[in-house]
Amino acid sequence: MQEEITKHTTKIYRETKNKKHSLSEKIKEIAIEIFIIVFAVTLSIWMHSWSEHRHEQKDVNKFLVELRENISADIKLMEQSKSTAVALSKNYDFILALKESQVQNGEIYNHLDFSILNTNWNVGTYEGFKSSGKIATIEDDQLKYKILNYYQQSIPNLVSAANFINTEQLKIQENDLFTKGIYLSLNDNSIQNKYKNLNYNMKTIVKSYEEIIKEGKEIIAKSKEMK
Repeated sequence: MQEEITKHTTKIYRETKNKKHSLSEKIKEIAIEIFIIVFAVTLSIWMHSWSEHRHEQKDVNKFLVELRENISADIKLMEQSKSTAVALSKNYDFILALKESQVQNGEIYNHLDFSILNTNWNVGTYEGFKSSGKIATIEDDQLKYKILNYYQQSIPNLVSAANFINTEQLKIQENDLFTKGIYLSLNDNSIQNKYKNLNYNMKTIVKSYEEIIKEGKEIIAKSKEMK
């Protein structure tokens, strides 16, 4: 390209010194050479931009394929975590419904389980693409918004909620539940209040799982449209 520009620039210079051509002829020849230079530069810029854009979109498509795999794995984990949360909430409902005269029932031991909710999600592909500054190359603004919302709001909020629930479960299990004996403990007002708070948050996180699973499925479907 540089050689072509130099070649036509030299022609322009020579034309200005050409004594055989009239002024109008010189202007005509110079205009032609300038047009050729401008056209060549414009074409070169366009070709470079097209090549760069094509490369960017290849990266985007590769990212979306990996993202679909990650979100699909997340959805399976969320379905499992949701089932766990639903089962735990039923246990809490049972305990909160107990009357003091009913606490002696041995069935209560079937409702004292605690389970740690998952807080590890597949964010590596997203974080890598984001750190490289390539998120902006996703041309579908709606898809881009959904991805950003999923990873920057929904997943962090879910992790925060799960961490809180896990911490509260451990507090009850380690510090409160057996300090006075199981029967007396379950009728203690402070324990009842902790179970109420835990149950409220457990029912809330079940709804969060449902909403985020829906978000993930929407991202998967939307990303397939960009093939």
